[in-house]
Formats: sequence, C-alpha cells, structure tokens
Amino acid sequence: MTRVISESCDKKVIKFEILSAIKQCKKRGLKETTKWLAELSLALDCTPVKPSQDYTEKFYGSSNHFEEPSTPHNKDDDIYELAKSYFDITEYDRAAHILLSSKEGSSHFLHVYSRYLSALRKQQLQHLYNHSTSERALGKNEVLRTLRSDLARKYKSDELDAYLLYLYGILLKKTSEMSTALQRNEVITVLCKSVKKFPMNWAAWHELSSLIPDQQMLSSLELPAHWMKDFFLAQTHGDLINADEALNLYELLKKAGFQESCHIKTQEAISQHNRRIFDEAITLLEEVRAKDPYRLDDMDILSNMYYVKGRRADLAHLAHHCTQVDRYRVETCCIVGNYYSIRTDHEKAVIYFQRALKLNPNYLSAWTLMGHEFTEVKNTSAAIQAYRNAVDLNRRDYRAWYGLGQTYELLKMYYYSLYYYKQAHRLRPFDSRMLMAVGETYEVLKRIEESKMCYRKALAVGDIEGMANIKLAKLYKAESSTEWAAYYYERFAQQAEERGVVEGTSSHTEAFQFLARHHLQQGNALDAAAYYAHKCCEYPEVREDGKAVLRQISHIRGIGGGGDDSDPDAAIRAHPTPGNILRLRGANDSTDIVMDTDSPSASVGPIKLSFSPGQAESDTSNLG
Repeated sequence: MTRVISESCDKKVIKFEILSAIKQCKKRGLKETTKWLAELSLALDCTPVKPSQDYTEKFYGSSNHFEEPSTPHNKDDDIYELAKSYFDITEYDRAAHILLSSKEGSSHFLHVYSRYLSALRKQQLQHLYNHSTSERALGKNEVLRTLRSDLARKYKSDELDAYLLYLYGILLKKTSEMSTALQRNEVITVLCKSVKKFPMNWAAWHELSSLIPDQQMLSSLELPAHWMKDFFLAQTHGDLINADEALNLYELLKKAGFQESCHIKTQEAISQHNRRIFDEAITLLEEVRAKDPYRLDDMDILSNMYYVKGRRADLAHLAHHCTQVDRYRVETCCIVGNYYSIRTDHEKAVIYFQRALKLNPNYLSAWTLMGHEFTEVKNTSAAIQAYRNAVDLNRRDYRAWYGLGQTYELLKMYYYSLYYYKQAHRLRPFDSRMLMAVGETYEVLKRIEESKMCYRKALAVGDIEGMANIKLAKLYKAESSTEWAAYYYERFAQQAEERGVVEGTSSHTEAFQFLARHHLQQGNALDAAAYYAHKCCEYPEVREDGKAVLRQISHIRGIGGGGDDSDPDAAIRAHPTPGNILRLRGANDSTDIVMDTDSPSASVGPIKLSFSPGQAESDTSNLG
C-alpha cells in the first residue's frame, strides 16, 4: 500500500519547520519558495513545536540548526539590510556591489544571487524581440560563466551550503546545453546534495523535478526521507504524466493534514487535466479561484479547459477578471490569447502569446499555444519554430511533439510527421490520440499492418475519439476482408450507440450501407440486414441503397415462405441493436473467423521508437 512520509510526522513540528524556512528563504530573496511555504503554512492550523535534536541533526546536519544566534548588532547587519532593500526593489547591481566583501552566510548568497538575476534580466532585455531559444541561451553570457566557475571551484572543495548548491545547480542547467545524460546527471547530483543539506527549499525540489526524464531515474535517486519528498514525488509523477499515482499521493497528503492547501488542489486539477477529465479539473480550479479570487497562478490552465469545453462566456469572464487584476502577468496574456483564439481571431491571439513570451521567454505553455495558432492560419514555418522552442524548454511536453507531427503532416512530410508522433506516443503511451496519429501516418505511408496495430492498440487503451473501429473497417474493406470489415463496422455502430454519438456523418452512413449489403449477402442474417437497411433509409445519401436491400429481403422471404414476411415493414418490426447483432453473429454465423496475429485482442505493448528522420527510407521498425 502506498504511504507518504507526512503521515508519520508531527504536524506541529512540520509547522515549525515551515515557519523557520520562511525566515531563511526570505533573508536570501527566494521569493517564490517563501510564497509557496507561506501558503503551505496557512493550510496547517496548529501550534508550532520545535523538532527534537535527533530529528534536526538527521535532516539539517546539526542539532542547533534552529537555534537563534545571539550576536550583537554590527556593521555587517546594516550592510545586509541596505542590500536587501535594494534587492527587494530589483536594483540587483547595487545589492551585489554593496555585498562585494561578504564571504559567507545569507549575505554572500544574496550577493551571488543578485549578480545572477541581474545577468538574467539584461540577457532578457537584450533579446526582447528575438523568439529563438538558441539565441536566448545563457551559455555564452560572461557574467554567468564567471559565476559558474567561482561556484564550481568552491563545489570541488566542498565549501557550498545548501542554498549555493541550489544556485550552482541552476547555473549548470541554464549555461549547459543539457543535451547529454552526463550533463543532466551532474545537475541532478548537485540539486540532490542541496535538498539533503536543507530539505525545506522547494525551489531546489522543483528544479530537480523538471530534470527527471522517466520513472526509472526517479526511483534511482537518493533523497532524504523528509516529508517534503512527498510533495516532490507527487509533482514529478504529475510532470511525467503519471496522473493516477500523482492523484493518489495528493489524496494521502490531504489526509496527512494538508487538505486546505491551494497548491495540492491546483496540482490535482493539473493531473485531472492530463487525464482529460476536464469537468473535475475545472471544478477544482474554480474552488481555488473562489477561495483566492486574485490568484493568477495556473489560471491559464483553467482557460485552456474552458477553451476545450467551448465555454466561451466563462473564458471571456476569466480574461476580463485577470486583466483587471494584472494585465502584465504572463498567465493573463495566455488567457486573453485563448479568448481571442476561441473567437477565431488568431492574429490577436498570437500577439498576446508573444506578449507573454516577452514577459517570460521560458513560459512553455505560451510557446505551445502560439504554435497551435500558427497551425490554424497555416503558417507552418512559424508553427514549427514555436513547437521546437517548446521542446527545447521541456522535452517531456507531448503537446509540442504532437504539434510538430501535425505541422509536418500539413506539409505532407510524412516521415518527419511519423517521427514526432512517435515521440508524443512515447510520452503518452496510453493516449489513444497519439496512437491514432501514428496509425494514420502509417496508413498514408502504405504500411498497412503497422497502421492496423496502432488502431487496435488505440481500442485497447480506450479510443477517445471513437474512430479506431471505422479506420480498421475501411482498411479491411480495402483488402476485401469482408468478415473483418463487418466486425469493425458493427463495433463502430455499437460504440456510437453506447456513447450517444449523433448519427448522420459519412462514417455512419458508410457503416450502415456496408453492413446492410454484407448481411444480405450472408443470407442467414436477414434481420440484421433489414435493421441496417432501415437505418440507411433515414439518410438521403444512402436511402436508395437501403430501399433496394429491403426489396431484396422481401423477395427472399417471399420465396422462402410468403405470408407477412413479404411485407418490407415486417422485416424491420423487431429492430435488433448493433450490440445484439455482434452477439448473434458469434452464435449463428456458419463461417468461422480464424484470428491469428491479426487478432483485435493482440498484445498492446508500447510502440518501439527506433525511428529518426535521417533514416526515413530505411525505417523498417514495426510496432511491437
């Protein structure tokens, strides 16, 4: 049974740790971590109690970690307070300069951190109108390279505390290409050391979570058995699209005492969004918004779901409200962009997504959404650039990979499209939409067997779009495998009936027409033929075919025994349903269908992703 460390921890001790960490992070200017901890503290309604010496020594390396220093006020304290005031109003160069002689503690961290933030801001302003992530890369920034060298020297001599280890990890990540496992593992090692020395720095846990590529890497990490690890694991499972495990962990964390946490509710909503259970996710985020109406964090995700559900009025209201709260927040720009997109005003939508990227060029969602807008207006080159930038920022973003596949499909570059769809499927192996995209591309490339395998796997994992059956039916019909074509056409009709799908599309009429003719030719399933012929009569495009089948049924029954059976209406008085027809066929058909490797119940293991664009012509990899 899954358990969380938080269950066995004293909530009063947790409260004390949070309050102490807030002070430490606030002194060092770690604003986002301070805010996160403060929100978590609000969720715990209890009186703080100081941890035992054994607990403190185990997780903080010293039994007197929480002891307040009793040194008298001196000149260094005045220098720090002045520097911190400069830092708080974002005068980073002044703060760094006044702390130039500081060599340890929070003053030294604030000096290094100010230099880092100053370099970061200047780089962003220098490339304000350049949307290329390669041009914005920080690897050539001299200030950051100098900082990295200084910290690397101290790292080798083990002189870095938990906060400087965190900063060194960020510098390694931002100034390296992170294209190799060696580079990624080096950053992971540094951040793991940081959380071992001081487990309350949520920023370090969050950066570490963004570097974990898969479950195998996650299970191999050596992390402190501190209650903060629970939040890290839940966050990482959510990022890895392992939504069920993430939701399970968040549920246990709520039972452990964090049931009032807005962070947990928001992350639950994101996990439900990844599972495409939009109604539940919307409810959770609306609860958070009702509790904290001026919160803008993650509200762009709520706007995405309003967009998908077609809730135009709610999206307009959300955009108006967020604009009143802060029109220059990146989330607000994305929300307004979604609003213009749902109104099909794609040019204005792009403007707002570009505005979001000027505010934060590393905001993944804005890149992906802008790619969608460029795809809508058929600006494929701009769409490809936007999606590539999203992939450069986060290679785990399946939406960007899928968008690249769609864009190359528009360009009829199907081998490239196949590669990107496979990457999306690798990240979402149980998402039928990815399997359908791979299958359709195989179909275009005339690789029919691989295409069939994809469609069958889409059925096995739960066909979201409800098109796998009709795709298989058409493939078997093209091969003149009429029994298999009929089997999948009937499954398609049954699925439409079970889901309450409105009939009348070309796929439905094609299925009814084929099944009416097929059952008529079988000779022993006239009731089924009559049922589907009657369905054909409901649609003008196949009405004549339906009437022709009914006449033939009347003729056959007239020869066979006459009576009321010669009346076409008598042939359709007892309408069998598609589900009943499927069961009847299994019991009554005289022809046995031999299911070999073509079985619909074949293995549904993930696709082997051994394809790359460079081996387009020689790719012979099959779906395993």
